[in-house]
Amino acid sequence: MRIIPQGRPFISHLLSLASSAHALEDRISITDSCRNELSLWISFLKQWNGLSFFYSNLVSSPIDIQLYTDAAPSVGFGGFLRGRWFASTWPPELADLPQQLSSSALFELYPLVAAASLWGKEWSATSIVVHCDNEAIVHCINKEIQIAGTRGGPAPDPGSSLFRTDIPVNHPLRPLLEASINSILQAVSPRTLQAYLTAWKCFKVFHSAYSLPFPDFSLLAVTSFISHLNTNKNLQASSIKGYLSGIQFFHKLLYGSPSPHITNSQTSLLIKGIQKTQPNRPDPRQPITLKILTKCISTLRKGYHSIHTARTLDAMFILAFFGFLRCSELAITSGFNPAIHPTISDLAVLDGETISYFIKQSKTDQTKKGHFIYIFNLQSPIQPFQTLLAFLQLRKSQSKLPSDPLFTDDFNRPATRFWFQKHLKSVLLLSGTPADNFSSHSFRIGAATTAAQKGLSQQQIQALGRWSSEAFKSYIRSDRSLIKEAHQTLVGRPF
Repeated sequence: MRIIPQGRPFISHLLSLASSAHALEDRISITDSCRNELSLWISFLKQWNGLSFFYSNLVSSPIDIQLYTDAAPSVGFGGFLRGRWFASTWPPELADLPQQLSSSALFELYPLVAAASLWGKEWSATSIVVHCDNEAIVHCINKEIQIAGTRGGPAPDPGSSLFRTDIPVNHPLRPLLEASINSILQAVSPRTLQAYLTAWKCFKVFHSAYSLPFPDFSLLAVTSFISHLNTNKNLQASSIKGYLSGIQFFHKLLYGSPSPHITNSQTSLLIKGIQKTQPNRPDPRQPITLKILTKCISTLRKGYHSIHTARTLDAMFILAFFGFLRCSELAITSGFNPAIHPTISDLAVLDGETISYFIKQSKTDQTKKGHFIYIFNLQSPIQPFQTLLAFLQLRKSQSKLPSDPLFTDDFNRPATRFWFQKHLKSVLLLSGTPADNFSSHSFRIGAATTAAQKGLSQQQIQALGRWSSEAFKSYIRSDRSLIKEAHQTLVGRPF
């Protein structure tokens, strides 16, 4: 396999058989599966021209070019790439394969071939990160392979889910079917969908490890998966709930309805029991309160890094605190897209007393309606209104288009989450504040904490932070100085 490393998945039965021998002189019997693999290699090597389609061992990780594929022997296969997708049942020539000729490697590689056929022209002279279950194929080197057949979960009415509907390409309803499925996928944000895919792949690896037919949504399989996540993966109960949400999502896609076993009362009791056995870990993140913010702003205005970086961070810190913003509402985590990321046109002067900042999309804004944040011209030592007004004038003088990035580094590149957090920790240290337990989310935590300390009502805090529930309460931190004052009140103030 040093000559053809990519052929390793196709000797899995041979490797499994070889691992059963304790010594080189041991005698073993060749199975039918091993004979099939040997026949495959004899046929291949007779025609091989010595070339490999793997050009380099060096694979980069471009964040914008990521391919997701998956395959279920009893259902079908699919792929997802940058907002586009494909899904289908297995063609007859694969679905009707006898068990001795089928393998998990074949089923896993099929959607990769389909993806290359559809989008391969776009991959010329570039590299792409592929997220697929070929990792499970690597695991099969040391574990027994479950032969993929026609087994699987329940076989409900195919008409109960659009994702199990298979109609010819020239069918008059084909375009509308694809539009319907695409709209269903658009109902979930890209980051949530990526989390669901991670959960689904973990669910599949679990099936492979315990030789279960995939997908098995029985109560035994679901509860065993939960215990597997807790015992073998050391996941917290909150993370397990997230994984179950992902599994439930794919059950809805496959069968058109939620799985009763995922929301079963026994499942809920199991998670509750796990939660009680796990230590309660308080959130270590510290708040950037108004006091800490003022120190950071002072550090920036005394001179930091470069004039452009200092003024950019000044504006970002102001918006992050007074707008109760998440980092994703300020900095980018992928390639810049003016349709979703902050642009110069998003910061606007409404009048002499008000500046608005438009958030195009956020974690809780699934419909992408957007939301306006307002900064008012109020008396304050750090002058939020004047700071943003000066920054907006600076950016307009530097850029030609309103669609240009609002926040940039010294090389005129859009400010990234990494760039923002790196400078935040540096500014905190220069301001005399240990930076270990601070992150970009500390602004949102600090804003909620400061608002509570100032006596704002729950309704006001919820409105400022755009919380739709009482989740904001977990953001509020207790100030030790306030606790000390309370204790002093209890013991009585000295005369």
